[in-house]
Amino acid sequence: MGLPHLEKCCCFFDLQTGNIILGCINAFLSFCLFVAMIVAAVEIGAMERDTASELGLFKGDESGEAGEAILLDAQLSGLYAIAVILVFMFLAKLLFDVFFVIGVIMERKGIIKAYYIMWTVFMILSSFTFFLNWKYWGVKTIMSEVVYLCLNFYSVLVCHSYYVQLNMREEV
Repeated sequence: MGLPHLEKCCCFFDLQTGNIILGCINAFLSFCLFVAMIVAAVEIGAMERDTASELGLFKGDESGEAGEAILLDAQLSGLYAIAVILVFMFLAKLLFDVFFVIGVIMERKGIIKAYYIMWTVFMILSSFTFFLNWKYWGVKTIMSEVVYLCLNFYSVLVCHSYYVQLNMREEV
């Protein structure tokens, strides 16, 4: 038993057009998140520099303020590292989205299959992250994450259905 096979995307687009639309939307959102992560990394880097300069003032001081400043600097360093990793992750996602749209237009099964596998893994990791951390989030965040996961699942279904359709077309 496999995934359900869809005949249309959003009830009125054919699968190729639906995949192009979903790929373009994903590319646009990946680009927006890529830019947002660059901005966040720059802001965190600036805060880290400011904290480092404040640490220079407290070097000889053994009070609690110096310890708090060191702890803040360590936390900002971790946030900066995560922001930089996310920049590269969203850049890779943007490139995957662009290659996917090109692959759908050119009907390249290998590109579509690679994107399908990448998107499935990305969705599974997002689901695990959601289910591990849902109790720490607010209602709005939980609802937006549920909508995000549902849209991801639908995108995977449309991508898989188009891949199966291309395979069936070749067999005939």
